[in-house]
Amino acid sequence: MTLLVKNGNIQIDKYKGGKRMQKMIKACNFYVSEWHLFAALLPYIRDELKVKNKIMVISQDSLEKGMKHLVKKLNLKFENEKGLDDIKWLSEEFVIEMCEETKPVTIIVQGTIEFINEINTYIQQKISPLYSNLKIINCYEVYNTNNMLYNILDEHDFVFNTAGMNEKSEIFPGYIDKKKALL
Repeated sequence: MTLLVKNGNIQIDKYKGGKRMQKMIKACNFYVSEWHLFAALLPYIRDELKVKNKIMVISQDSLEKGMKHLVKKLNLKFENEKGLDDIKWLSEEFVIEMCEETKPVTIIVQGTIEFINEINTYIQQKISPLYSNLKIINCYEVYNTNNMLYNILDEHDFVFNTAGMNEKSEIFPGYIDKKKALL
């Protein structure tokens, strides 16, 4: 496996010899309530669905009902035909029918640190080889991460918030990105 860094994006070449290049980006999000999480995710989800990119949400707390309720309350309109119904909503126990995908795919994972780590291991071992362009957004409730914050940041490429994807040091001044320091 080869790790390439171009313009701040990390690309992982899973196949040597010039075959398919896989681009995988991991971002972390820290939220204080489900409504705060929805405020960060909805604009991103809306933009991704608009250009027909695929989205999967794997949540420990079953976010689908709350997010759809908020969209209804705010009377938000989506440019894709089905709106949030185009998202594949998954909970703790799930089965995914998978096939190779060349369109960008975002997998949003929400739950405890242990749940997110378990799902990420599964994604990296079973799901990521099928996708040529994969973004993983891991969503952590801030109250459960205070003593693990720097460890979580070290495992991700970006921080995702209401402004979108951001360099970690822009959101957490003083944070030294170990991946970039080694280059």
